[in-house]
Amino acid sequence: MSESNALLSAILAVIHPKLYEAGRETLSRLRNIPEIEPGPQNVLRRWTSVFSGVSVICNRKTPLHRDSKSRFQWYDMLVSLGRYTDCDLDLPGLGVSLTYNPGTVVGLSGMMLEHAVPSFEGDRVCYAYFMRNKVHERMDVPGHDYMTTSYYE
Repeated sequence: MSESNALLSAILAVIHPKLYEAGRETLSRLRNIPEIEPGPQNVLRRWTSVFSGVSVICNRKTPLHRDSKSRFQWYDMLVSLGRYTDCDLDLPGLGVSLTYNPGTVVGLSGMMLEHAVPSFEGDRVCYAYFMRNKVHERMDVPGHDYMTTSYYE
């Protein structure tokens, strides 16, 4: 899982560099909280992602929804894996339905865009990586604005 977490963090560094830096800084500050004891139970010391968390969705259809605990300008990363067919990621607000084959990685604003996976055939798992606004606020790390091409200048 560590390599996958690092790879998805690297993808975020390309598609939204400022959000990547904010996630890195938040994780760094969390790791330096003195009340968190070092030791084998300390997950933060081994966490290799700039995202605050990940949800694992196995063999489930996902009804149309928005993610409510993030920020509009932040990206979530969705990774779809398994042996399945006939799967689409529906984004009705954009008027599109994307083919959602195994191995697909999608970065999107889950708070802004309603999204759904209404059906598929076979075995499928989705890893949904996200950042929580409250974690960034608690660590006093600015959330940054929408991604712009000026970040690459």
